[in-house]
Amino acid sequence: MGERNIKEITRKVNPFSPPAKLKVCAYVRVSTYHTGQLNSLQNQTQYYERLISSNPDYQYCGIFSDAGISGAKENRPGFLAMMEKARSGELDLIITKSISRFARNTLMLLKYVRELRDIGVGVIFEEEMVNSLKFEGELLLTVLAAIAEEERKSVCSNVQWGMQNKCKRGEVMVDTNRLLGFDKDAKGNLVINVEQAKIVRQIYQLYLSGISGCRIAQILNEENVPTYTSKPWKSHRILRIISNEKYAGDCLMQKSFVAENGRQIINRGQKDKYFMENNHPPIISRPDWEAAQVIRESRRKKSYPLSSMLRCPYCGASLTRVTLERQWVKWVCATYLHKGKKECLGIRITDEILEELIGDTPITEPMVVEGGIYGKARKERSKKDYRLIPAAQYKGFMHGSE
Repeated sequence: MGERNIKEITRKVNPFSPPAKLKVCAYVRVSTYHTGQLNSLQNQTQYYERLISSNPDYQYCGIFSDAGISGAKENRPGFLAMMEKARSGELDLIITKSISRFARNTLMLLKYVRELRDIGVGVIFEEEMVNSLKFEGELLLTVLAAIAEEERKSVCSNVQWGMQNKCKRGEVMVDTNRLLGFDKDAKGNLVINVEQAKIVRQIYQLYLSGISGCRIAQILNEENVPTYTSKPWKSHRILRIISNEKYAGDCLMQKSFVAENGRQIINRGQKDKYFMENNHPPIISRPDWEAAQVIRESRRKKSYPLSSMLRCPYCGASLTRVTLERQWVKWVCATYLHKGKKECLGIRITDEILEELIGDTPITEPMVVEGGIYGKARKERSKKDYRLIPAAQYKGFMHGSE
């Protein structure tokens, strides 16, 4: 076999074709929702829009942003959306202000920068003047990211020390954007928001009358009572309002704290707490607030023999025991209680009828409660409208079981 003759064929380039533009976006982030930082986010966005759009070699591919999220967290909607766009081949270059804006964790930073590099997407960190696609980029990033992480830990430690001293001085640090019923005056003192306080009083009135947190949330949603958030009323928010000492005029500081990794941690004795009695005007009288705590504690401790033993025939969820108006008790599908009729039609049965069905035979395995004619009023329903079927033998679940 003769010697092979290999000839290189040079690729022809059309000198009249303009070079392809780089598909470029920017990533911006601020860690809080404070007005000053939100203004900074807006300024950064406008800056990068001008920077990218004015460069003739760039094709503008948008600005991705996150607000109120630490750079130590991976679950950032704007950041993740940008990564998906890069993976789909829609980006060539990402510009960001600094390493700390992109990620505040060395391992996380290198993980994403390496992934982007492997698919041919570069990242330019303006403050550090680093391009991740260049030879020296990764070494510089490793060193600079480690420094940035140590600075973050130092800042976090200083912030904790500052907050602790403020607590000792009796300074209230409360975000009223997340505290229904209160505003802050010019001196930073808590003052009652009249309109929102009406909602808080309604919640306590319903709770003290024996209505559960789930049912209160339903009532408020049905009445279109504003939540002052983007989400509807939920039972867990109702119970947080019930247990919050600020509605009685007191203030317990440092219920949680920010750890070195940037995560919010519930204070279970790791840090000192500071209690300020009669700190501000109350929305709820102290006797009513204390009565609500007694109800809350009794419900938390109370267990019933049939708990987790009754199932909904539609979705398989457990039935929850609900007391209405301190007069009668019924068992209701947990899916219906928490998510409404759109998720499950929901079965319901009164305690009285349930006792008649069970009789003297104890329930020793999960049972499906079938029946309940919705056209009938509660008082018209009787034992003959229902039957109990062992869950292991039941084949009618529409959405699976728990």
